[in-house]
Amino acid sequence: MGQLRSISPVLLVFVAVFLANLASGDPTGPESPPADVTISPRGLTPAETQELRAGNEFGLKLLRWLYADREDKAANLFISPLSASMSLGMMLNGAGGETFQAMGKTLGLTGLSVAGTNAAYKALVELLVHLDPSVEFRVANQSWLEEGFRIRSDYRDRLVEAFDTGIETVHFEEADMAGAINRWVGESTDERITDMVTPEEFTGLVALLINTVYFKGGWAHPFNPVNTQMVEFRRADGSTVNVPLMGQELDAQVGGGEGFGEDFVVIDLPYGGGAFSMMVVVPVGDATLAELVEGMDVERWREIVDALRGEARTEVRLPRFELTYEKVLNDVLRSLGMEVAFDRSRADFGWMLADADAARRVRPHIGFVKQKSFLKVDEEGTETAAATGTAYATVETPIIRADRPFLFAIRERTYDTILFVGTVTDPSR
Repeated sequence: MGQLRSISPVLLVFVAVFLANLASGDPTGPESPPADVTISPRGLTPAETQELRAGNEFGLKLLRWLYADREDKAANLFISPLSASMSLGMMLNGAGGETFQAMGKTLGLTGLSVAGTNAAYKALVELLVHLDPSVEFRVANQSWLEEGFRIRSDYRDRLVEAFDTGIETVHFEEADMAGAINRWVGESTDERITDMVTPEEFTGLVALLINTVYFKGGWAHPFNPVNTQMVEFRRADGSTVNVPLMGQELDAQVGGGEGFGEDFVVIDLPYGGGAFSMMVVVPVGDATLAELVEGMDVERWREIVDALRGEARTEVRLPRFELTYEKVLNDVLRSLGMEVAFDRSRADFGWMLADADAARRVRPHIGFVKQKSFLKVDEEGTETAAATGTAYATVETPIIRADRPFLFAIRERTYDTILFVGTVTDPSR
């Protein structure tokens, strides 16, 4: 099965039909350096810059839609934009015609060829994975094809070359097929994600693509457990719940605050050697988390990042919490413009099949896209996905307390790649 490579919780994409390749020519990218080699930051190519910005924008659209769609308004939310865009990028390789155009527009990749997109994905992953050896950051891709379901050789080659995807031919109706796939997912995520698929989900399935991402980083400045205290966290409805709030005083990049004309405070808490961080954004005054999320796009995101000023001595209070998140993303992807890819009568994924007659007979389309994630934040650091924090800097030592609903993101700092983003409305859930 697919080899693990170093990147973060877990996004698993389930495809009722596997996708194929549209473009000609092999994607190119840098050779993978040894695992213990650190890559210095470098300038990005235009394609890499477009792909990174597109991934961030797509992830923030997912955040806004999923936040507004919550049936339980007190529910926490946690997704991985980087993993989502990479997984759907692999699907894009099999799309043609209207399907290709719709997926490319939704992902923000209009104007890039499939070969160029693949090369940019590969180069970005190789760069991000090796920026900080003190942080565990890895990605794995694996695909399972139903016996008799033949894909084009050039599509297979691109999955292997650009995404390091393992490919296995199986019979989905075998008794332990779900167990075997779940074991692969568990091994890829240090057993943090389990029970991802069931035999019932295999009905009508001809191919299954799974992408996992795993992140584990210790704080550059760990919290002393002695300072952790139970305090009241104010929910959005005005009620309170007691949660463990970690605390420390440190030099950190902070910004925002009503004194600077902002309706938020923000703090950037680095992991390991400083290449990655958790950026915690807390509304202040009458501002709410709902208003913050509703207006969150790449321009607003950039304003928040730019609000971070030079390091200042700051007291930070951050909840210690653990959460899981699971969501089928079909509805949000349809809403964002990919409806044709889910429509059996209209979807064009025939480019993936070796037999053109089979494409007309099978009518490939996306069955469902599912994400499941795990997040743990404690005094030592963060494991697999998102975290929160709030910051406000003045000449005096400010106190940043994430004791009300807040937004958080785990990001790579040099290029501002959003790895995970989420909201916490109740750390006790």
